[in-house]
Amino acid sequence: MQLVSCMGMPGGGRAQISNRILSQFHVINYTVPDEKSMNHIYKTIADVKFTNFSEEIKSLTDQVAQCTINLFNTLTENLLPTPSKSHYIFNMRDISKVFEGLYEADAQYYEGKEQLIKLWGHEILRVFYDRLINEDDQKQLKKYLNDQLEQHF
Repeated sequence: MQLVSCMGMPGGGRAQISNRILSQFHVINYTVPDEKSMNHIYKTIADVKFTNFSEEIKSLTDQVAQCTINLFNTLTENLLPTPSKSHYIFNMRDISKVFEGLYEADAQYYEGKEQLIKLWGHEILRVFYDRLINEDDQKQLKKYLNDQLEQHF
């Protein structure tokens, strides 16, 4: 029999696992890459997707990647998990979901940068906003999103 398990760091409703139990497993630690590496990863993904789009849209790949990562970092710092908000755990999978949604864009329907920015904003709201449970957190996310739009677009 083979048992495979995973866990996050203790805190936010997650308990500490005893060393006695941990000694029975082969422990592998995955750390989040630094911001420069994440930017390179997601900019490359966006560059590949938007090769057949207009030059105006192609020029947005760096900004879209940077804004998504900035927003992700802001959310992980300011919307921390608590017992009532234990699902406020954000990771790179969430960033990937945003880019997965962007990958659904078709060059035939997206001609200008405004359309792509609207799609990006929609994907941010779909991935992050839909998980928030109260109005204050939702307003905070919209403020962070507007800040990124004003700074980069």
